[in-house]
Amino acid sequence: MSRAISTTSFASKPTSLRRTMSSSSSSRRAARGKHQIKAGIFEDVLDSLLPKPMSDARKQMEYFDGPGGMLAKINPLAKKPTMKAPEVMSTSSAQVLFDFASMSQQTFESEFGALNDNVMGGRSDATAILENGKFAVLKGMTEDQFGGFASMKSRDFDKAINLKEFDGISVRCKGDGQRYKLILYDTDDSFNVAFHQTFECPKGGGKFEDVKLYFKDFKPVQRGRLVKENESEYRLCDGSKVMAVQLMLSKFSYGMDDKNTNYKPGTFDIEVERMEAFKD
Repeated sequence: MSRAISTTSFASKPTSLRRTMSSSSSSRRAARGKHQIKAGIFEDVLDSLLPKPMSDARKQMEYFDGPGGMLAKINPLAKKPTMKAPEVMSTSSAQVLFDFASMSQQTFESEFGALNDNVMGGRSDATAILENGKFAVLKGMTEDQFGGFASMKSRDFDKAINLKEFDGISVRCKGDGQRYKLILYDTDDSFNVAFHQTFECPKGGGKFEDVKLYFKDFKPVQRGRLVKENESEYRLCDGSKVMAVQLMLSKFSYGMDDKNTNYKPGTFDIEVERMEAFKD
């Protein structure tokens, strides 16, 4: 004899499923909240225990580290923060990536920060600030006894941007006339290969000038060493994958075997109004 099938049991399942999904979603939100609270408490404890230079270096590691790196070892509860990737329209002749003249203070502080050689035991001290809502400023002091660099770095983008349809990146800047460099990352790991290109910062208190940096002229550097063509890590920059940008003053140009001949230890400053991808 066949068993009667209850239609009521089928009808009741969607409601039960919705309750289960709702409960699961609530549990995930609660877990995230507890995770954030724990991470925040951990941050406060570290700030209270560490000397200020060490605490500053720890915070700057958010811009420097890679997956499974030192940041995760210091605070396993913290994830490397990201920012919303700039929108790219390949049909335009120029694509603004960062317009500091129209950027809010809150946005700047959430997307950019100083990254200096104190993350590796150096003594350089620099800050990255938004000056009067008009331009970004990287300024401070560098020394050449240890790391010998100071920089301003964006957070990693939440997704890579493709600038292959463009020829390079233009930096509208002015400052002290020293030789700086722009660094492009194509991964979220700062210990991986990154692409460096040096440029002379326009000197004087006049108008901002556009410095064009072509993708073809960026050089691959890894851990302070120029990557050679016969090495497995060697690759060129074509702009097809950009995950973060960094503006740096360093005593080295392209690796520790290549000294920056226009570098002077001491005070420095560079003002940046805009960064944009360009087509010739």
